[in-house]
Amino acid sequence: MTHNDHHNVIRVLADDYQAMESVFEELESHQGPPEQRKDLADHALSEAVRQWTAEERYVFPEVRKRVPDGRRLVRHEIDEHHRIDGLLKDLEVFGPEHPHFEQKLHQFIDDYRHHAQDERLELVPRLQESCSEATLDELGDKLLRTKETAATRPHPLASQTLPASRVLEPGAGFINRIRDSIRP
Repeated sequence: MTHNDHHNVIRVLADDYQAMESVFEELESHQGPPEQRKDLADHALSEAVRQWTAEERYVFPEVRKRVPDGRRLVRHEIDEHHRIDGLLKDLEVFGPEHPHFEQKLHQFIDDYRHHAQDERLELVPRLQESCSEATLDELGDKLLRTKETAATRPHPLASQTLPASRVLEPGAGFINRIRDSIRP
């Protein structure tokens, strides 16, 4: 692999944040039919789950290992992921006709933005300071590969019933993608 084939993790994360912000701006415009809002919300949910799966599998272990006070930092990030997971689960089942859909959607957007800002201001710079360019490139490549096969839906009890390595296997992502493709 040449250097041009690498995707630096800092760039991958920045692109993820920007892509989510674009979806959020479209949702906040309140344009389009209710079904389109649900599709956009589902897309945002799917992207958040894929992003967090990849982060938890590759980025967070590097932060724990290389960043001073990395364990505390990762614990905070994972706590935020778990807190937002509840909103994701609600949004997965709520349609735009549900009386709490808009409130949950706006809470998710606000919480995701806060979480992304935390990562941009603390986790990302500290990771960049602590890793070589080669490591950052390797992490970026791993993130992109993992996101291709990662789960697209929050799984309610997966982290409590399976070892973490099994939760992150490609099988869950494959099943989610089949489910997404046949969903009415």
